[in-house]
Amino acid sequence: MGIFSIQMIEYSAFLYLRSMSFVKVIETLSAFYDKKNIVEKETLLKHIEEFADLLPSCEEITKHFKPFRSRLYAWDGTWIKLNGENLVIIICFDVVTLDIISYIIAKDETYKSYGKLIAKINETEPAILANAKGFFADGEPSLIKHFKKEYSNIPFQLCVFHKYSRVGQLIPFKRAKGVNLEIKAKVEKVLFAPAKEEAISALKELRVYASEHQENKKLKEVIGILKRNFEFLLTHYDNPEMSPYNNTLEGFNDTIKRKTNLMKGFKKAENVERWIKLIILDYRFHEIRSSRFPKRNGKSPLELANVNLPEYANWIKMLRKELRIAT
Repeated sequence: MGIFSIQMIEYSAFLYLRSMSFVKVIETLSAFYDKKNIVEKETLLKHIEEFADLLPSCEEITKHFKPFRSRLYAWDGTWIKLNGENLVIIICFDVVTLDIISYIIAKDETYKSYGKLIAKINETEPAILANAKGFFADGEPSLIKHFKKEYSNIPFQLCVFHKYSRVGQLIPFKRAKGVNLEIKAKVEKVLFAPAKEEAISALKELRVYASEHQENKKLKEVIGILKRNFEFLLTHYDNPEMSPYNNTLEGFNDTIKRKTNLMKGFKKAENVERWIKLIILDYRFHEIRSSRFPKRNGKSPLELANVNLPEYANWIKMLRKELRIAT
């Protein structure tokens, strides 16, 4: 079995995806072959990137395995770098199974880019969006425009924590004192109210407070942030299955961000597609180990979506055999 056999490339790719360190991968390969510095990083990188082209897309995985969908979906974008320029990975995510439904890589979060993702999902899994029980997202206007135009019948929950963080950019909530502490308490009363009527009442109280403290110019901006799409902050009160937060997708975005940061950006556009595909496929097949929900531990997102996978240690090898990928 040579260093560039298909078995060793898939082994190397798996090692890198789990360690995000080519130094460790090369050390492991060197120990296996008992030959120091057995391969240059650039050479190994080239082989893994070319191998990524052989693997199925996220949509092809979905078509083959047919994962269960909970009908509760989260949407968000996470930013990466290509030659110093910003790109965004726009993702749709099942909040119950933690599986990735689909994603695209775009230059920005726009009405057109979200439309492209919606079209991609509808092509792969027709009607799952139209039959959704609820959507979750932050306040991206272009996405909300799609919801209002195409899915106005689907309950939409604006992430409460995003609103709280946005207000926190104006008013320093950390170690808040005096007036800032008062504002923080009043904002929390709006966003974290135990009942819908209390949230509405708390916003009215905050507006009265702002009218009495007009010297504080930031208060007007705070009111503007809270009022914008305020009705979507209240959705969870009328839909008990829905959370006011978008935490599950935030956790996934942190994984993407951590891994791409370790890669220190991309130099070639085609390699962005390759590595994001590898990272997302690795996520869909990875075993969850530290969830606060015990039933999730020991299962991958695809298994949580009722996919009966064969036993495997390296998902890349399993996938190559399962799908009979030509190499």
